[in-house]
Amino acid sequence: MKNHKGYCLSCEFYRLQNTQSGLCRVDKDAVGGYPQRQTDDRCQLWKDCGQRYFIRVGWLKAQKAALEPTG
Repeated sequence: MKNHKGYCLSCEFYRLQNTQSGLCRVDKDAVGGYPQRQTDDRCQLWKDCGQRYFIRVGWLKAQKAALEPTG
């Protein structure tokens, strides 16, 4: 992702749960939980997470590499 600004994956409020989705911790829903978001979703409340974006990308690459069969 060359231009990562504005995407959930690069947002301070986003928390990864797996390789494809996570939680948006800006607002709780009516039940008291956080809404589920995809890594490539966008919203108006986005705030840059700085270096954590690259840490998240590294974690995603490691998870995908672990799922690939070796051989």
